[in-house]
Amino acid sequence: MNSANKAIYYTSFPTPIGRIYLAGTSKGLCRVSWGYRSEKDFVREVRSLPLQVVSRGVRSIVKDDLHFTGIKNNIKKYLSGEPVSFKKYALVLEGTAFQKKVWRALAGIQYGKALTYKEVAKKIGFPRAFRAVGSACGKNELPILIPCHRVISSDGSLGGFSNGLRLKRYLLELEGVRI
Repeated sequence: MNSANKAIYYTSFPTPIGRIYLAGTSKGLCRVSWGYRSEKDFVREVRSLPLQVVSRGVRSIVKDDLHFTGIKNNIKKYLSGEPVSFKKYALVLEGTAFQKKVWRALAGIQYGKALTYKEVAKKIGFPRAFRAVGSACGKNELPILIPCHRVISSDGSLGGFSNGLRLKRYLLELEGVRI
């Protein structure tokens, strides 16, 4: 493997919800984030990620806007209210087997739909693990692409969202989900 394959690429771009930062390797996207004060803060966090790709000898973190052109355009379309599927993008999922099972289930929730934490738990074969489903949602490093915002509490309330309930409500309303 040459040194180019041992890089983490990143970019950032403005959106209606703030500047979004993306990071990925030659294997796929590994991070979608926002809320950083600066690009330098994002790069610092990417450098310290406990990702397997980092422990496998990533040599550099490289800004590469062109590497992410397609995904950037699709995120912008999504945030303008257009239904977009992100299934075509390769994702690097770093987590436990249970978390990955939850994230795969979340990726299957259709645009404009919401499931409860309990429904997701049933869907993955662990009907009593709704709190663990919530925890897995909170560890999702690829929000929007893996739509954890589409998971709500059984009583119809929003539940939690690591990026804040205001943003969760915004994303659900953008998709036409009634809260």
